[in-house]
Amino acid sequence: MADLSILLAFYENMYKARRFDERLWDAYVDGKPLGMTHLGMGEEACGTATMMAFRPTDAVCPHHRSHPHLLMRGCDMNTMLSETLLKSTGTCKGKAGEAHFVDVSKNLYVLGGTLGPCYTVPVGFAYHFKREGKGNIAVAYSGDGSTCEGPFYEGVNMAAAFKLPVLFIIQNNFFAISEDFRKMTGLQRLSTRASGFGIPGVTVENGNDVEAVYDAAVKAVEYVRAGNGPMILEVMTWRQRGHAVNEPGTKYKDPKEQEFWMKRDPINLLSTKLKEQYGVGDEQLKAIEDKCEQEIDEAWAFAEAAPYSQPEVAMKDIYWSANKA
Repeated sequence: MADLSILLAFYENMYKARRFDERLWDAYVDGKPLGMTHLGMGEEACGTATMMAFRPTDAVCPHHRSHPHLLMRGCDMNTMLSETLLKSTGTCKGKAGEAHFVDVSKNLYVLGGTLGPCYTVPVGFAYHFKREGKGNIAVAYSGDGSTCEGPFYEGVNMAAAFKLPVLFIIQNNFFAISEDFRKMTGLQRLSTRASGFGIPGVTVENGNDVEAVYDAAVKAVEYVRAGNGPMILEVMTWRQRGHAVNEPGTKYKDPKEQEFWMKRDPINLLSTKLKEQYGVGDEQLKAIEDKCEQEIDEAWAFAEAAPYSQPEVAMKDIYWSANKA
């Protein structure tokens, strides 16, 4: 169980991530140029809680809707937003955008674009960590739809065969772009696929309960870090809006399910728990929210004032040498 200080940190991160995404949505509607942007409103508990369970030396590979993950990992919001707005002050100098965000200083590698590598690249990290023997692990995030890609079976199979220290986290928001995973797979829970590889699979049924996700993540990390090999952790959550900023996501969702999950909004669930079980007052939560709003305002001012990335930077930093690190 998480203590009060951790729960307050969770609240701050989830609120900040929600407002970060909402401001991006508003910017898109207002016609501001954005890179490919996947918003995670409603899914903040997964990235926020799981990130708390890792070491700084673990290699973490988030997937789409990763702003809660990045913020919880300690990424700078100024350079995060600059990257999303394709500015030269971005973490990757505006070349990656939000979907391909990398921050080597945080051991953070967002594997966007083609979806299969989210299962194979982290296995490479895990293979190195096993040989290194320092107890570090690799973490591979994915959505539900990419578990139907061939590399899912290749990556998980290799990790199981070599007993590699990698945790596969399926952030299951029910929809692969616009198709319900239950129609594509015939499965109700994707963690059951773990049995085909002889490894454990666990599902957090209410993945909008940040404390429940944290407890499950801590146990999963302990299992993998102890040298038992890989496992799959599935977190059931709900994407409140569309796949990306260019569509609302209303045409393919069951209105009753949408209503059900909106009542389980992760920020509201945690706010209620903090008030009813820990005696946290509205003033304390408002102070946290005001702090987040100020940080986001400052990040927008910084990013909007920065120059756009220029074409000539496209050919720079393509090759990386350990001798120059």
